[in-house]
Amino acid sequence: MSTGVDYVGPRAAFATLGGSPTWGLGDRFHEFAAARGHARLGLHRPRTPYGLGPQVEHYRGPSGREFLRIPTYGQVVDEDPQLHASEWKTFWILWKAGVRVLLVGGTSGSCDWRRTAVDEDAVRPGDLVLPKSYLTRDTMPTGLPGTELEFCLPRQVAIMDDPFCPPLAEALRSGAGRLPDFRFRRIHGPESNVVLNRWLAGNGFESLATCRLLEASGRQIGMPVITGDCVSPVLARVCGMHLAYYHVVANWGTGLEPDDPTITLNRLYMGTLPAVAARLELAFLDETGEPTACRCGELLRARPPEYARALSPRGTQ
Repeated sequence: MSTGVDYVGPRAAFATLGGSPTWGLGDRFHEFAAARGHARLGLHRPRTPYGLGPQVEHYRGPSGREFLRIPTYGQVVDEDPQLHASEWKTFWILWKAGVRVLLVGGTSGSCDWRRTAVDEDAVRPGDLVLPKSYLTRDTMPTGLPGTELEFCLPRQVAIMDDPFCPPLAEALRSGAGRLPDFRFRRIHGPESNVVLNRWLAGNGFESLATCRLLEASGRQIGMPVITGDCVSPVLARVCGMHLAYYHVVANWGTGLEPDDPTITLNRLYMGTLPAVAARLELAFLDETGEPTACRCGELLRARPPEYARALSPRGTQ
């Protein structure tokens, strides 16, 4: 790690980590955007304290607002995204670029226990979900090593109520309802109490046992669980960002139904979803304002100075 690195790249208040919903566009997102009046101003590859960062695309939308796009959660070919350096690089760039509103999209399976034909409220493939909360099975990065955010717990603590900014969820719901020539089977807002089981791009999907456990847990707490890609909500909050997250259900969790999830995923990814998700993201980034009627800032709580003084002082070398 090198602590003497300065950020060299574009700055903007809005950004997207263009994830799996737009995978079917490959590296042609900028062509899709250009056809709808969003100009790509530049392509950058900033260095970070943790090594060479991911690609950063700089755009200007029809309204004149500029925004950033980092493809696929900041993942890089042949680099393991489960190593914390992947999210450290991505969030260091976003933090240094002054990003205040971060949009993330995901897809994957539903572990809803309600799967009969009469369960109309169930979270099913083809639905759009704006989750209420999240679970995680891995140890998420929660700070940025080598910066003042490395371990800020004695000074400020991220309370993870409303991890996904509610006003931004409403903006996504409204935008999804205005999509031309497309309707999701159902849109589940935060009031549906859906839980995202955070999964960040390992080399395999969840096992049958994991999906059965998530199914049973959801039934027990009365909150259906979906599995899907997402960056660390804690790190987003620590970096002072409003996190907007949407999820398109692609399949049932492994083994819960006889369908092969890879076939279902490929059909969705290469079919209508990429264009639908790209339209949703571009409109959101160009039209949505930074929220003021939310608790995102309030939920990053300052703590008494005595807490920091209770630790050993920073060493000098």
